[in-house]
Amino acid sequence: MFDAFDEGGGFGATHHRGEGWGRRGRHEGGAPEVMGSAAGHGVTGMAFRDVLQHVYVREAERDARGPADLRRLNGRLLCVLTACHEVDTARRRLMGSLNTQQTLKSLAHLLAARGRAGLDPGTEQRKLSEMLADLRCTVEMATTMWEAAGRHFTRVTRLLPAQLDTNGTHFIPAAPTEIDRLALEAQRQGDEAISKTPDGHRTSASDRFAQARETYLQAVMDWELAQARWAHADRVRQLAEPGCHTGSQGAMAFAQAVAGQEWQRSNLLMREAHACMTRHALYAVALQLPAHFGVG
Repeated sequence: MFDAFDEGGGFGATHHRGEGWGRRGRHEGGAPEVMGSAAGHGVTGMAFRDVLQHVYVREAERDARGPADLRRLNGRLLCVLTACHEVDTARRRLMGSLNTQQTLKSLAHLLAARGRAGLDPGTEQRKLSEMLADLRCTVEMATTMWEAAGRHFTRVTRLLPAQLDTNGTHFIPAAPTEIDRLALEAQRQGDEAISKTPDGHRTSASDRFAQARETYLQAVMDWELAQARWAHADRVRQLAEPGCHTGSQGAMAFAQAVAGQEWQRSNLLMREAHACMTRHALYAVALQLPAHFGVG
């Protein structure tokens, strides 16, 4: 889901799907075993940290505490966080699309009533019908993404997507001093943390952290730009809303503003999730992800 905003191939969220149990989960036959309380007792409202703790306890006995095992553990937890963000983002995008669809349907009923009364021509009604057709495709796509994210989440965590807290998560930029601290932690790993990239090059933890930091800083800039664009779209909608009661052209201007606002909201949700994942990656490279979330 986040690949579209990681075209540079950096330390992105979906790069870790193939590691650890994520790879095993996709190749296991049949439906994965789901946490018993999910089906029997309807457990809901698990924060990301709760999901990490659940998986950590499940996997703890498999993990020793050597450098390679710590890297593997941090990679696994990063995979879980990816699944959490995908479910959270897909759910919020789907709800936003459905709300926008309902708003435009209500507007279509208004224009149809005006048309029957001879107040408005049918041209604007046809334009709005075309917008609704496009929006139906958007809803279908959002539904498909939600279903795919839910299946991946269950494979990785053995939990149901409905158990994840519906309040969502929000990006908070890391303080520069915190990034410097993580850079020192990565540097302390020394030669023991040297590994090979897919093309055979040897990289140290410091090299990987520098790449992760570059990806993170770009993600922050993209998130800030998406915030500004959404705020502009929100102002446009607020200004256009009174016009929907003054005539068909005003109604269409409002419809376009609603659709534009939802587009920017969807973009912001994706950018926000990607920024969160690149921040998590800083902790993962420094082997600090369990400590950061207080799991263990």
